[in-house]
Amino acid sequence: MSDEPLIIKDDSGVRHLILNRPDKINAIDYAQHLRLMSQFDLAEEDPSVKVVALSGVGRGFCSGDDLTAAAFEGQDPYRHRKVDLEMGSGPAVLLESCRKLHHLSKPTVALMHGIALGSGYDYSLSCDFRVVTLNIRYGDPRIDRALWAAEGWSYKLPRLTNLSIVSRVAYLGEIMNGSQAIAFGLAHAIVDGEPDIRESSRTFLENLVRVSSPAYSQVKHAMLRGLDSDVERALALA
Repeated sequence: MSDEPLIIKDDSGVRHLILNRPDKINAIDYAQHLRLMSQFDLAEEDPSVKVVALSGVGRGFCSGDDLTAAAFEGQDPYRHRKVDLEMGSGPAVLLESCRKLHHLSKPTVALMHGIALGSGYDYSLSCDFRVVTLNIRYGDPRIDRALWAAEGWSYKLPRLTNLSIVSRVAYLGEIMNGSQAIAFGLAHAIVDGEPDIRESSRTFLENLVRVSSPAYSQVKHAMLRGLDSDVERALALA
């Protein structure tokens, strides 16, 4: 497989964005966030891309933020958006990247195996669909380190599930397996994951490719606009 930290692979209408830092279980550093943002923009503009799928190589989807990463070299486009706790502009760029993913007009899917924590969890909640393996460790333990929902899942999680689940997943940092993610309404399918999760998710992805792109885009746009509207405004947007 390529040595590139982010592999881009097109397969019958599916644009696969594959995290490729297996030695770090695909932990995401600042440069990787910028790569993902760029690819979200390219996928949006490419008419041959019907579905965008995020996945990872090796032992897991993503272990979270790369806390051992060297300082970013190059011009930081978010240098003016630094946050507290000496975290630099990392949370700002993750928030912006997740925003782009959330608003893509095309079906977006997180294909997750092994481990999906921290920023990997954030990205997955920004997708329309989540596919998991049965033995996955899925969630966000950052609250155990006294960190907060800076990357937007405080907005997304309560809209994806109910507050009883939120209290376990967000307030207590509970880590889910595949069955729990399905039961909590945070995953849409469980797959074997072998020989790799992209192959075992092929049927799920093919079904999305067959959906009318214009219809999907229009429905998604209306849903997102109506999500935070009162009933009168939501009906007007439909």
